[in-house]
Amino acid sequence: MDPLRRLTHRLAPVLSLTAGLILGAGIGLPTAHWVAGYLTGTPAAAAASGSVAQPSPTARPQPSSGSSPAPATPVPTPTLAETACAPLAAGQQSLDPLHPPPSGYTTDAALDWIGCGAEILPQAGGFTVGGTWLVALSYTCPAGTAAASTGATLTVSQAAAPPGSSPEVIAQGRADSADVTGGGTAGSALGPGTYRLSVAGPTACLWHLAVYRG
Repeated sequence: MDPLRRLTHRLAPVLSLTAGLILGAGIGLPTAHWVAGYLTGTPAAAAASGSVAQPSPTARPQPSSGSSPAPATPVPTPTLAETACAPLAAGQQSLDPLHPPPSGYTTDAALDWIGCGAEILPQAGGFTVGGTWLVALSYTCPAGTAAASTGATLTVSQAAAPPGSSPEVIAQGRADSADVTGGGTAGSALGPGTYRLSVAGPTACLWHLAVYRG
């Protein structure tokens, strides 16, 4: 083998290795750049996609449907209820309000009644007053009741009279309706003591009675 061929035969492996290194470097450099770009681009893409997501709205508390009802206002009930009496007849006048207490007298909620017909007041026992007192009376009866009666249409008197005497009349009316304030025949007012009142009148007559304390 001539010297030139021997030199070529010896340099061939070196040239092949050099060419392979050069070729590998040429291919690997872009590949390395692409891999690095992909790895570094992934967090940025994730951040970009995360910026698009909207935060979920915060749930607002709903008003409670079980709110406690407002307490009912208590309504005082008279000792005798008007609802226990018959309704007013056709053309019958409505019950007038009582005359207000005169100067020096006051109302007493415990001595205030609404009823009809004959009744003893209070029902459970007598009431005691330490000074003078009056009776206020308002009533209404069907038309023609006064003409059919032989005396007063409605009368309020003391329930217990002394033996041998007539009950003292405190207030009375002689028409189909009236609104009066009375204190009896002995004077303008009754004196201290313990009393029960007797109301006498037709069942169809509706009345309102109150005691005014002096």
